[in-house]
Amino acid sequence: MDWILIFFLSAYFHSICASDEFFPFTECDHVFDNTVNKGHFSLPILPKELRNTKTSSPKLPNNIQCVYTFVAGKGQRVKLEFTQFQLDGTVDNCDLEYIDIYSELTSPTQDLLTGPLASRYCGTVSPHVRVSLNNVIVLVFHSRVGRKRTEAFQLKGKYTFINETKFIPGSRLGEHPCAFLIEPTKQRRGQILSPTYPGTYPSNFHCSYLLKGNSGDRIRLFFRDFDIYFGGEHCPYDALTVYDGHNNKAPIIRKVCGLQQRLEMFSFGSELFLEFNSTDPAKNDPRGYLIEYEFSDKFVDVKQLLSGQRGVSYLTGSECDVRVQSNRETVHYIQSPNYPHPYPPNTTCTYILDGLQGDQNLEKVILKFESFAVLNDVQGSREVSLENGDECWAFVGVAGQESTIKSVMANNEESVYDATLCHRIPAGSPKLGPYSSQGPRMVLVFGSMNEVPPNVPLPLGFKARVEFKTDFGVPGSPMGGSNECLFQFTEKRGHFNSPRYPANYPLDTTCTYIIKGEPGEQVLLYFEQFALFEEPSKEECNDWLEVYDVSRDGNETETSQLQAKHCWTVIPGPTTSSFGFHEMKVVFNSNQYGTANGFMALYEIRKAFAEQVPAKDGADKDHCGGLIQADSDHTSGWITSPGFGAKYTKDLICDWEIKVRPDHQALLQLTQMDVEGEMTDTKVSCKNAVIKVHRDYLNRTADINICGTNPAVISPIISIGNSIRISFLTSPDKVNGLNGFNFTWTEIRMVKQDGECSGEGLYLCSYTRYCIASRLRCNGDDNCGQNDDTDEAHCNILEKAADSQTLLVAAIMSGFIFLFIFGFFCLLFKKKLEKKTDRNTTTMDPKESERVKKESQIQAIIVKQRQRHPFRQQQPKISRVSRNGSDNGMLPTPALSRIRRHDEMTELIIPPNQMALNEHTFYG
Repeated sequence: MDWILIFFLSAYFHSICASDEFFPFTECDHVFDNTVNKGHFSLPILPKELRNTKTSSPKLPNNIQCVYTFVAGKGQRVKLEFTQFQLDGTVDNCDLEYIDIYSELTSPTQDLLTGPLASRYCGTVSPHVRVSLNNVIVLVFHSRVGRKRTEAFQLKGKYTFINETKFIPGSRLGEHPCAFLIEPTKQRRGQILSPTYPGTYPSNFHCSYLLKGNSGDRIRLFFRDFDIYFGGEHCPYDALTVYDGHNNKAPIIRKVCGLQQRLEMFSFGSELFLEFNSTDPAKNDPRGYLIEYEFSDKFVDVKQLLSGQRGVSYLTGSECDVRVQSNRETVHYIQSPNYPHPYPPNTTCTYILDGLQGDQNLEKVILKFESFAVLNDVQGSREVSLENGDECWAFVGVAGQESTIKSVMANNEESVYDATLCHRIPAGSPKLGPYSSQGPRMVLVFGSMNEVPPNVPLPLGFKARVEFKTDFGVPGSPMGGSNECLFQFTEKRGHFNSPRYPANYPLDTTCTYIIKGEPGEQVLLYFEQFALFEEPSKEECNDWLEVYDVSRDGNETETSQLQAKHCWTVIPGPTTSSFGFHEMKVVFNSNQYGTANGFMALYEIRKAFAEQVPAKDGADKDHCGGLIQADSDHTSGWITSPGFGAKYTKDLICDWEIKVRPDHQALLQLTQMDVEGEMTDTKVSCKNAVIKVHRDYLNRTADINICGTNPAVISPIISIGNSIRISFLTSPDKVNGLNGFNFTWTEIRMVKQDGECSGEGLYLCSYTRYCIASRLRCNGDDNCGQNDDTDEAHCNILEKAADSQTLLVAAIMSGFIFLFIFGFFCLLFKKKLEKKTDRNTTTMDPKESERVKKESQIQAIIVKQRQRHPFRQQQPKISRVSRNGSDNGMLPTPALSRIRRHDEMTELIIPPNQMALNEHTFYG
């Protein structure tokens, strides 16, 4: 019958809110007591007179406030859960309708105005579970919606009166309501709950728990459920702090907040202290915590595990995790729990082995097992190989690589190790090591499952020797002594770096890296980062890196050929070993005065190209470029990057070679360049793409490296002999992909006398004195080199003549206009003067007028006699150059600047059909 009544009340309330007739509420408060241990509620609960009588009223008060009190019995708590919730308003605006929840009251009669308010709710966001701090919860429902309601009203839930025993984990400490002493006198396992778990915990509240075991006990905490407001990584607001000792003065194991799952902690000794503090109420209604605890003397004896060694310490909060720290090239020993006796079951111990890492110290870890018997079978005699490590339920995992170490430290239960060992391994087996770390750290994890049978022969578990040795932090195979930085690389792909990269490299250090391929292979080298110490003067290069091509004879005698030397903070571009070399050597050197981050280099050993330079472009899909042979009909051309105008791609290796005729040289000029990188007068940083110009391929140190977007920084380049080579390389990993480059090349011959460049088909550049083919004149390219455009000058002489005629016509027209305006004003002035003269004449007497008139006539005759003829300029003489090439003492042919000056001063224009030209003359 209860559910029928609840349904009727809810429907009735909704109907009266939606209708035009409303009923007066004389009283709507209600008390739920512990006569019934649990039940449902649907609010608001109508007053008795509305349930028993049918009355009508034209008005319903717009201001409704109802108080609902839930009172549990002694030793009980109230638990509320809301099943349906829809009120007017939103989370941030609860002005017209809301409920207030008071869950921290000490008695039903406590004044609500002064009592602690838990939270206020409205809209559609339902409150989370609520558990009273004592035995009372009060709900206050307030509504001023009235006829304005647009959504269906819903406020339903269920209540339960629960036993408060589970909230009291031990005997109380002092007067504080939430301070407990927990001892293993009655039970060695139990739970610790937040004061109102799983309901939202009180704000501005404090709880403390002291767990005190027997002598020889250790305490384990397991966070079964943990939800505390997260205010940041360091938990500045709400937090639970665990101390490894008697009070909050002991070392902190951990300060916890936020959401946590499967978190486990152990004490070092027999005591733990927990302290919980909350601040102002949070918006997300956190649940609090449920923590399981256990007292036991079966946990690992940490003191036995440490064995009193210097540098070996226990990691606070763990069951048996150990850290071993180097004291500078020291030796330590680690062992499994209880070694050589049976190790405890279901135990996981982590050993963190840390070598030195500082400005001048860097060590690596060398691990070697002296005894190993971690069993998975009853007999304890079976041996399992490293490859079958997945069969190991009890095991030892070794992590020496950086990526593996990160994985293990994040979650050692699901990690893959660099080596996994189990079962009994006989002495002398290579599986006992040694194992070497990649950096200054190694991590070893021991895990056991079932209990070891009592009849298995000893020793059980493991014992290992840990040695810390000087390390340069360089991958690869060491080739020298412990203090010698010499490494060899034979893998097809790999990387190497300066000592201790990315930390600063040590002072006064030399490292050698040998990248060794097989015959028929070549080495590709490129850099991810490069930053060496910069001297005050750019002329100094005390910290440097050199790249060598290496060849060996039948006796393995090494011959090195220097390819490049790099300094400062400019990243070198990609490079390959020279043709025919399958081995490369890189040497790094630092002095004793300055340091920097150093470098990170990557390499690939690839199949060598079949040709030094492709015979033609497209002959090898992995090797672009081609051979260009100049002849009498082909003395100029262009070289462009693949797909010039569109973006070039990654992993390009292109080689072009230009061969000109004997006694000639090749002139290279960069006309367009859009290649990623930066190039200044002092630095060239071409990390991902580089153009290399080899003036002499047998001397690679003379290579010119080019990149950037400004071709003006590169002067024209002239080959040393009759050939020159260009290479273009891009990184195999990633490039931005710009538009590339365009070179023009010209076959030239340098001459000292004009007569050396005479004859049909030749042209002598005026300034650079290069002799080029005459057909290159007016071809649109500057083939004469830097600051000499004589081969392209005056190619548009007709257009210039036409422009001069236009200027002359414009000047004449402007003169006529000026004369017209001047004459017009003169005429006006003359008329005005005549009028003035006439007025003056009328005022004179006849005799005076006659005398003035005669004087004017005489003066006019004198002026006319003195007038001169206008100056007529002599016609300029034009000298022509003879067709036989002699100048007859006239203007020399190469003096272009004087001809220009002559043209400018005399404005003399000679049509091209009147000029006499020979192979040396471009203007007559």
